[in-house]
Amino acid sequence: MAAPSCYIAGSGVIMRLYVYADESGAFDKFHNDVFVYGGVVLLGTAAKDNAVRRFLAIEREIIFASADHDPKAELKASQMTLKERKRSFTSIERPGCHQYAAIVDQQALYDAIFDSKRRKQQFLDYALKRAVKSGIVEALRLAGVAKEEVDSVTVVVDEHSTSTDGRYNLQETTDEELRRGMFNFNYRKFFPPVFAHEIPKVKVAYVDSSKVPLIRAADVTANWAYMAERDRASYPHAYEMLKSRATIIRLP
Repeated sequence: MAAPSCYIAGSGVIMRLYVYADESGAFDKFHNDVFVYGGVVLLGTAAKDNAVRRFLAIEREIIFASADHDPKAELKASQMTLKERKRSFTSIERPGCHQYAAIVDQQALYDAIFDSKRRKQQFLDYALKRAVKSGIVEALRLAGVAKEEVDSVTVVVDEHSTSTDGRYNLQETTDEELRRGMFNFNYRKFFPPVFAHEIPKVKVAYVDSSKVPLIRAADVTANWAYMAERDRASYPHAYEMLKSRATIIRLP
């Protein structure tokens, strides 16, 4: 992938980083095998604004090309035909805009994780921050952007993706992962942050997806990753498309 238009490798330009995330699937191992977090990383404000315009244009074309879509309602990936989803998914990845996904094999998780809402939320927070971290690291690598040239990070999540009680914990653990580093007391090991230089505290915002186009782009990415993993045997091309366009991590 080429570097974003707002950035010249080695130029020392300082940029803001924007990360959008959504989920696909039900987190319930007793009835489901796959759960996914997916989204997009935007390198700079110009890349974000370009991605919004591009995604809105594709949305409008899809909505007005079919009588099945209500022009006044939010267009969710789950409501699209396969052809529409494919078109929407492949329109997202461009210079300065990188897709990512964390695919969770629920059958490999301990049953105890599902014993309480608190344990479920702890794992979901862990999965989301791992997804966000992998997306950021790979987006910077592909674009040739030095970590030191990032001056702030904002993570934007669909407001339905985490409980109200879990929002503070997600904010703190995401900030630790990206800005402060994590210490594992069991193994007495420190994991350094992605950004070793001083940046403001990482902001995690919760928004209404009907009002934020790039959350809907994250929804499309997560939905495609979910379908690609679920239907891998019957529709392997979907997974190949995912691999060619997105950073993928597998959990646990």
